[in-house]
Amino acid sequence: MKKVLVNQVGFLCNAPKKAVLNFQANEFSVVDGNGKKAFDGKVEHFGTDEISGEDTYVADFSALTEEGKYKIVADGQESVLFTISNDAYDKLMKDICKCFYYLRCGDALSREFAGEYYHKPCHMTKATVYGEEVEPVDVTGGWHDAGDYGRYSTAGAVAVAHLLYGVRFFKGLLDVHYDIPKVAGNKGNLPEILAEVKVELDFLMKMQRENGSVWHKVTTFNHAPFLMPEDDREELFLFSVSSLATADIAAVFALAYTVYKDYDAEYADKLMQKSLLAYKWLLDNPDELLFFNPDGSNTGQYDEAEDISNRFWAACALYEATSDGKYYSDAQELKNRLEEFDKNAHKKGYQGNVFTCLGWAEVAGLGSLSLLLKREENALCSLARNSFVAEADRLVKVSKENGFGLCMGANDFIWGSNMELLKYMMILSTAIRIDNKPEYKLALEAGLDYILGCNSMDISYVTGNGEKAFKNPHLRPTAVDDIEEPWPGLVSGGPNSGLHDERAQTLRGKGLPPMKCYIDHIDCYSLNEITIYWNSPLVFALSGILE
Repeated sequence: MKKVLVNQVGFLCNAPKKAVLNFQANEFSVVDGNGKKAFDGKVEHFGTDEISGEDTYVADFSALTEEGKYKIVADGQESVLFTISNDAYDKLMKDICKCFYYLRCGDALSREFAGEYYHKPCHMTKATVYGEEVEPVDVTGGWHDAGDYGRYSTAGAVAVAHLLYGVRFFKGLLDVHYDIPKVAGNKGNLPEILAEVKVELDFLMKMQRENGSVWHKVTTFNHAPFLMPEDDREELFLFSVSSLATADIAAVFALAYTVYKDYDAEYADKLMQKSLLAYKWLLDNPDELLFFNPDGSNTGQYDEAEDISNRFWAACALYEATSDGKYYSDAQELKNRLEEFDKNAHKKGYQGNVFTCLGWAEVAGLGSLSLLLKREENALCSLARNSFVAEADRLVKVSKENGFGLCMGANDFIWGSNMELLKYMMILSTAIRIDNKPEYKLALEAGLDYILGCNSMDISYVTGNGEKAFKNPHLRPTAVDDIEEPWPGLVSGGPNSGLHDERAQTLRGKGLPPMKCYIDHIDCYSLNEITIYWNSPLVFALSGILE
């Protein structure tokens, strides 16, 4: 089918602008909502690439800067209507931020702020500490992690980190207003993004034991069926401590201290004390303590192969927050171990740089972000700068291998491929602050175009944003709340050539290229689930684009 593929939300006035055609054309026009021509241009033939399988043609209209509503027309085919405006992404930013509010657990939602997406208080009972004869523990609050109702320390810490690093790098994020309850600090009301993040920080504090260690997760023993959160009344369990969770919490509390100290000194000091307590536990327990589900349990495992990157992040975050040289020394020693890990990872086919990893499983890149914020001339800060620039250069090279300008190869289309892209966009937006190369911006903008509809599926992967936005996330409340539209701002996991769920496997045998391994269906947890740490990198990356 002939399609004119374009960012369905739109473009900033002076941003790069392009559409991708999957059919041959020599010329194209941009017309306004009344059909009046605003721009004419030539179509450039790119060719067929591995990730899309499309014979692609590129229509560049970056020279069009006048605000308005437009369509691309080529060879009788039209794109969807999109916007050119300096506030083109205002709604998008508000929606992707407010998603965290809708994902709140406990009694935190109200009809005033949640509207038709309100639900009754949920998961308010104390949690049993699995395998221990101790009193149940109050761990209410925080955010539901994904399509399920679990709450996970490592995943939550990483989502918080994306948002708080976004605040540290891009001050405009503090000015985003999206209608959530106010939270008071000692300098008045917290900015909304910090009020929301505090919800998760307060929960993560409850996940820390008195000795500083941190429970890996709190969930029911098995995933709940598709029901509203208040109807999930199975027993909650706190599953065992891990060094992964303890290190991530030490890191994110130190990071949070650097932000909240300007608003609520008492709260910030509490965060720092808990960070130091977690770090002391790590020093007292130098052997890795990994996590695996007990037999019979199927909630999110969030297992990792080692805890070196987690400890590195913690050391870097505490060094940035305190300037204490002992954390620098610890980070240096951990850096050496990470470099050895990186060599082994490359032998197994990993393409990137371990010091730019920004996901939940490998977090050394978060440590590098703290080092970049330190802005010192030392070996570790130089390593962080050089790593981000080198990785951005690699991404630019990859982006030139397909007609979409997308910085993804075929091996990036895994479970949560959109997060892979969004992490790359975080790297590019950070690298721009180090070395403002035009090609970084082109690759960054192309990533946003892809997420918002300039892809082979002709779909926006953010609910409520774009004429053809996906509508069927693998998410329990939106599946059963009897509301036709899911709440806006949810980021889909995206195409996954592994096709890991039963519904997705109906695509097997069709020889689909990676970009087309997607179905907008609620059953497709390996393609269409949402999660807090898929929204959070988009908040960071979009903040960079808007800065």
